[in-house]
Amino acid sequence: MTGRIVEWGIFAAVVAAGVAVAIFGSGYYAQTLFTATMLILLAVGWNVISGFTGYVSFGQVSFFGLGAYVAALVMIHMAAPWYVAAPVAALAGIIVALPLGLIMLRLNGIFFALGMFGLARIMEIIASSLGITGGPMGTTVPVAQSVNECALVMVLAAAAALIASYRLMRSRLGLRLMAIRDDAVAAEASGVNTWTIKVVAFCISAGIAAIGGSLYVWNVGYLDPSSAFTGTIELQTILIVLTGGIGTVWGPLIGGIVIAALSTALWARFPMEEQIVLGALIMFIAVAMPGGLMSAVSRLGWLKRAPIWGPPVDPTTLPPVATDEATSGAPAAREPVLSCRGLGIRFGGVVAVKDVDVTAYPAEMLAIIGPNGAGKSTLFNLISSFALPSVGEVSFAGHKVSGLPAHALARRGIARTFQTSRLFPLLTVWETVLLAASSLYATRADAVAATTRILAEVRLLDHWAEYPDTLPPGRQRLLEIARALALKPRVLLLDEAMAGMSAQEIERVHAALRHAMARGTAVIAIEHVLPAIAPLARRVQVLDFGQTIAEGIPRQVLSNPTVIEAYMGADYEEPAHGGA
Repeated sequence: MTGRIVEWGIFAAVVAAGVAVAIFGSGYYAQTLFTATMLILLAVGWNVISGFTGYVSFGQVSFFGLGAYVAALVMIHMAAPWYVAAPVAALAGIIVALPLGLIMLRLNGIFFALGMFGLARIMEIIASSLGITGGPMGTTVPVAQSVNECALVMVLAAAAALIASYRLMRSRLGLRLMAIRDDAVAAEASGVNTWTIKVVAFCISAGIAAIGGSLYVWNVGYLDPSSAFTGTIELQTILIVLTGGIGTVWGPLIGGIVIAALSTALWARFPMEEQIVLGALIMFIAVAMPGGLMSAVSRLGWLKRAPIWGPPVDPTTLPPVATDEATSGAPAAREPVLSCRGLGIRFGGVVAVKDVDVTAYPAEMLAIIGPNGAGKSTLFNLISSFALPSVGEVSFAGHKVSGLPAHALARRGIARTFQTSRLFPLLTVWETVLLAASSLYATRADAVAATTRILAEVRLLDHWAEYPDTLPPGRQRLLEIARALALKPRVLLLDEAMAGMSAQEIERVHAALRHAMARGTAVIAIEHVLPAIAPLARRVQVLDFGQTIAEGIPRQVLSNPTVIEAYMGADYEEPAHGGA
């Protein structure tokens, strides 16, 4: 708590200093302050889509220029003051970003970055071609009464953006954005609608950039395409975030102060070489200090990000969980909760799964076994909608669900783990489970309570503030199971979840699974370590070359000659004095 007070005290002091310079400083200092805080504002917006969400953009200046032109047109043709033009520009940026995001966010990695770079060039060409914008010659705009007024407004706008960024990172939306950045597939499995969340982040980022553009044109009183869509602004924005620390709240502020001082010094002495030096600085920071200055500050124990909605509550104070009749494991409930008929998928000429039926009943475990390459994980992908079947259908709770998005199935009650653990490197143990719980529970209190219960159940509550890479492999598997259990699944798909676990850790998993099955959860488990699931499995289904070759109770299936041949080969002979 003391750390947060100091943190906000420093922020308040920086803002107060900016306000003082804006009010009492000379025109030169006020203009320098305006430029620096404008870049900080743009850096905050860029950080939302590129730092929090992981989509590196080379075209946020598109929305800066758009906001500048919209504000200019509103002030010129509607005779509106800047405080009307700025919100209109922000709204225009969001409206334009919505359809663009639906298109651009289909791209990933360098393709998204290049697509955004192309978007900026397209908008520059459009602005040069329209008469209403003044064409390539530009247009004059009603200018502010004084540069001090502009500086004051921009300082307050940048401060508001930083506060909003802090609140965003501490929110449900911020948690989802960071999960998408770390692993979008795992986020989908946690019930996150990654597509919608990415578009929301894109729109927020665009709106902030548009506000920056609207205040810029109010400050300079003139606008042309080359100044509205200049790459210099984009370069400095990216440099500020990389210098301060990408994906952090205070990175844009720290980076903005450092880069503003450096840019001012370079412009005063070496104006022609400024861009060369800044470009070289980006490469140096990317190689030598990828976490920016915030990484060095965090290593000293300062400005560390506190886990979202943490710490956990005392589990002994939580009320008992109410029994849900829909997931009751009563013996009479023998209708299957999951039914797959004739599932199959082909990849080119390879048939990975062929005509497979799977039936899961409440409160029991079905073990799916088979040699490597038998199609087990692919079958899980078909059931959980991470792959669409070529043939067949999946029915869950009496309804066909084939083709539904993976996040929708996760929220309905089909949760899963992955063959190779998919955790979020930059989210804590607490946040990993909270992400799934917050997809299911509407209120913060309920999500926190559910997260506390699950972590206590798998005995990871003492590690709530740690990061996944600090845990041994077995506990990482436990954490992934805990994330799946936080969705209160009616069907739980475990893909080799107990691989690499110690006997003690396996017993923890067994206890958690018995508890889940007692609540009516159907468990389908893929496992190579057969003793790890033998005590819990009521039925076993064997796959080989994508087809079911045996199914029944464990003892009968494991003694089936066809199953033995699939595992051991046709030349295998049982030892004369084999063990039990």
